[in-house]
Amino acid sequence: MTEQLYRHIQKLVPGFNGGQEKIAPFFQTKPVKKEELLLRETEICDTIYFVNKGCLYLFYEDNQAKQVVHFALENWWITDYKTFPDGKPAVYSIAAMEDSEITFMTRKNYETLLSAFPLLALYFNKIHERAYGAALFKQKTFATVSKKDFYCHFRNTYPELIQRIPDPVFASYMGVSLEILKTYQDLYIS
Repeated sequence: MTEQLYRHIQKLVPGFNGGQEKIAPFFQTKPVKKEELLLRETEICDTIYFVNKGCLYLFYEDNQAKQVVHFALENWWITDYKTFPDGKPAVYSIAAMEDSEITFMTRKNYETLLSAFPLLALYFNKIHERAYGAALFKQKTFATVSKKDFYCHFRNTYPELIQRIPDPVFASYMGVSLEILKTYQDLYIS
């Protein structure tokens, strides 16, 4: 467990004073290389990941092309939330978009941690509420604005993230071709 993750927990749940040394055994930390797969579709999803440094992305394969669904930057958690709760085969894959450092724990450790430290359930509830809210907002935005307006919104809302996402990955996230993405970028620069 990293000091960064412990500070993140304390930020979202100021009343937590379980002690870093007591919860550290539930977590592992490791570096991951750019494009390294952490989870592959159809594998059993039993791990949740916290990004200390770098960026991960969630995607699925369709007609041999990656369809990007979600990103996780520093201090964000990511997993296949569809299958993590019940240990079924994953419907998404997770990979590193850039060289990264992650802290992670298995489903078993997650459940044991929450049993031993109930206040951490509040922390993870806040994390999951944010993730669900962001997913719903993306769905609403996709349904109510043009792709060009979505690009402008994303660029204005997440300027640091847009700089880090390779164009093919972002085009996939938006559901447009690289050529269309380039026209949005050109309009934004003009």
